[in-house]
Amino acid sequence: MQPSLLDRARLFTGMVSGAAACLRTAAHIWGLDALSESEDAWPVELAVPHPAEVPGCAVHVASLPSADVTCHRSVRVTTPERTAFDCAQRLPRPEGIAIVDQFLRRGVDHDGLLRRATGFRGLWETLAMADRGAASPRESWLRVILVEGGLPRPATQIRVDLPGGRLVHLDLGWPAFMLAVEYDGHEHHTSAADRRRDLGRRAALRTAGWRVITVRRDVIPGRGADLVEQVANALIECGWKPAPDQVTRILGRLRSARRRRW
Repeated sequence: MQPSLLDRARLFTGMVSGAAACLRTAAHIWGLDALSESEDAWPVELAVPHPAEVPGCAVHVASLPSADVTCHRSVRVTTPERTAFDCAQRLPRPEGIAIVDQFLRRGVDHDGLLRRATGFRGLWETLAMADRGAASPRESWLRVILVEGGLPRPATQIRVDLPGGRLVHLDLGWPAFMLAVEYDGHEHHTSAADRRRDLGRRAALRTAGWRVITVRRDVIPGRGADLVEQVANALIECGWKPAPDQVTRILGRLRSARRRRW
């Protein structure tokens, strides 16, 4: 049986001089939902000060300041702030931001990350998109798809007080236009009871004047352009008046996304 990623990271960081677990491996060790494959198939990502070949590891040559390395769960690992910074810098933007969002929810200082990224324009823009309000990695992906599609940045965890004293929180949306977008993941929306609860909740939201667009798991990321178009049209129907340059930007990004998919 394959040892856990934690056990392998503990082994290799003890064997390789100056090595520290980094990137998604580090995020996993810090308890985040960070891996895009099963843990068994995931290599140990190591930051090492000098080039080295380590079987079973993805090695990244990096001289880490001592302040960026700590010991957690008996593993030499990059600190939460450094791990968030590295993931934002080196991973595709949706995946990097999904990890940064989780670190923000665990107390990493957003302003500190932005200060660290001063002078790195693209990285600073990526970190600026992070939001501790995302409740799951897929919600983070959803927000990034909409913003990169040219839409105004949505608020997260929108509080709505419904009649009868009922309180709900919407994943993300635009309160000024009473439009929300919610992610329906398999884990919380598959049983009959879940579906009945969702239907009742959304009926109450419609009665209160909210329009809610639900997004299934299979939409992200493959049908992101279709989603952006749907949400843009809904925003306009709800009263959003984009400037001509915004319309041009959205249409250009839709065309680009569809060409890449094709």
